Amino acid sequence: MAKLPTEVLTAIEKTNPTCIATSSADGVPNIVYVTYVKALDDQTMVVADNKFQKTRKNLEENPRLSVVVLDPDTRKSYQIKGTVDCALDGARYQEVVDWVHVKHPQMTPKAAFYLTVEEVYSGADRLA
Repeated sequence: MAKLPTEVLTAIEKTNPTCIATSSADGVPNIVYVTYVKALDDQTMVVADNKFQKTRKNLEENPRLSVVVLDPDTRKSYQIKGTVDCALDGARYQEVVDWVHVKHPQMTPKAAFYLTVEEVYSGADRLA
């Protein structure tokens, strides 16, 4: 498991919306903007599934996710890659529901995807 460097954690906080990329089991890519993405710690991120369709299907077939963030102040971008675990109920799911409800009480996520960070890049340079 890799760790998110401080500058990447800062970029995650500043980036909204965030681009996430998935791939189907047969390799067809999909990329979407997502509003609810955050780092929980230096090894874990969470993404709220509010409106996923192809993204959800891809993650069910192939639980690999890539996230791209851009720090607007430094203009540095970072790519985070890893494997996701889906929460559909229980405490981990409810934490994401509560988080989304702070700004959008009318929206209830269909799922929460927890990303275990495995690789972190800035351009071609691997940071972790």
